[in-house]
Amino acid sequence: MRSSGFSLLEVMIALAILSIVAVAFLRSQAGGMRLAEEANYISLATLLAKEKLAELESKGFSELGKTSGDGGAGFPGFRWEKIVSATGAGYVQKVQLKVLWKEGLNERSLELVTYLAKH
Repeated sequence: MRSSGFSLLEVMIALAILSIVAVAFLRSQAGGMRLAEEANYISLATLLAKEKLAELESKGFSELGKTSGDGGAGFPGFRWEKIVSATGAGYVQKVQLKVLWKEGLNERSLELVTYLAKH
């Protein structure tokens, strides 16, 4: 006579399948959190770059050369580098703005390039 219920083998197989599904779910959650954090850094870097470019555009032509600074209180952990160079046309300047930050052990960067024309 067979008793009703599950055998030990059936329970062990069910637990193994459940464990595999749980590990896959946890990995996807961790990956999602990592991507959300990366998107946050990129958004903040873009905001800092836009702020620096707006300051530059409001002043008009800048001194040629390289300047740099940190993100200040609004953007802790970020720093920026700006290179202003002449172009073939005397009334246009090329501006390269790079925003840098640490993400774990890696240094990441975002670079924007624009041209300013003398009014």
